[in-house]
Amino acid sequence: MPKYKLTWEEADAQFLEALLLATGGEGGATLQDVLLMADAIDGTVFTLEEVEQALEKLVAIDYVSVLKNKLSLSPTFHEANAQVEESTADQEQLLQSLQAQELTEQSIEEARSALKKYKLKNYYQQYQEQFGG
Repeated sequence: MPKYKLTWEEADAQFLEALLLATGGEGGATLQDVLLMADAIDGTVFTLEEVEQALEKLVAIDYVSVLKNKLSLSPTFHEANAQVEESTADQEQLLQSLQAQELTEQSIEEARSALKKYKLKNYYQQYQEQFGG
């Protein structure tokens, strides 16, 4: 049985913050936009593994969805984080919000399955080739 990281990491909050800023809280953003935003915020350059794990976890708790190759924040995220969004979102607040969400092997497995159609590795490689990560 595959092992899953069932704990929240700082990289998960960084990815969520970058997605929040890249989308302006509404609509969707490409993975490239999210990765560029993370770099612009504080120079963060995610590894492919960090991106995969963050997305799996965020999809598992229904904070993020993928539609037409764009990442979007879900109504569940907006409801749970109304106060965070109204203030200037910072990684510590987002990490605290994430730590309140339970991760299970089943939810991660379901998220992993749902993300198979999204060609994450291809988008990540395109970003690396274009911007050199």
